[in-house]
Amino acid sequence: MKKINIKKVLTFIGVFLIYIIPYLILPMDKEFYNSLNKINIPPFVYIIVWTGLYLLFSFYFVRILPHLNKTNLRLIVYTILNYIFNVGFYVSFFVLKQLFIPFVFCALSFLMIIFLWMETYILDKKSSYLLIPNIIWSGFATFLSLFIFLNN
Repeated sequence: MKKINIKKVLTFIGVFLIYIIPYLILPMDKEFYNSLNKINIPPFVYIIVWTGLYLLFSFYFVRILPHLNKTNLRLIVYTILNYIFNVGFYVSFFVLKQLFIPFVFCALSFLMIIFLWMETYILDKKSSYLLIPNIIWSGFATFLSLFIFLNN
């Protein structure tokens, strides 16, 4: 029987909470969102997908934690920037009700997750595969964000 590594479990929970708390505490203006000309995707899809992506990213982070050191500074920088761009998108779109700035944040987040994948692939191929759903969804989210910007 494998012993549970408390440090890894707490890291997993901590990363997941860091990603999900801004979405839980910051208000979302549903009227603004519903008023936009957009591709209609049921809200539950976003909830399921983003929760799944944050769970995968938390698991990914636990796996790459041993690789985070001064020699892999880019991995740390890309991770931090990806988080900033994710939260920046949410705040600029759902709280500040902007259209162009969220697209920029979304596109930058997409680039960061690609850069993160490239850095991780060199260090730990198996862990890099955990980022593929994030790459796919971030690309799709960037397209959706551009669509909203161009059509409103």
